[in-house]
Amino acid sequence: MTNPSISTTYRRTTNAEAFEVDGEWVIMHADQYTITKLNEVGGLIWSRLEQEQTPDSLTDAVLEVYDITKQQAGQDVEAFLNQLLQLGLINHAG
Repeated sequence: MTNPSISTTYRRTTNAEAFEVDGEWVIMHADQYTITKLNEVGGLIWSRLEQEQTPDSLTDAVLEVYDITKQQAGQDVEAFLNQLLQLGLINHAG
């Protein structure tokens, strides 16, 4: 897996539709014919990716809501961004 650099920015692709149901997000990717389900933390990150975000800005957003260490939040954000990239749900914006 690649390491997102701190200066790299990410943004959602335009060909994915998402909606929230009972605190969980469902993303339908039209080009890939896939459906991805996100938990509450994933939904928070996904909602932030409507605009360009860095891994650090996303980590800070997670830390504002959840009581975890900065190291754990950063690792989780990095892993999640890598998954979204592999699924074609986000792009490098910068």
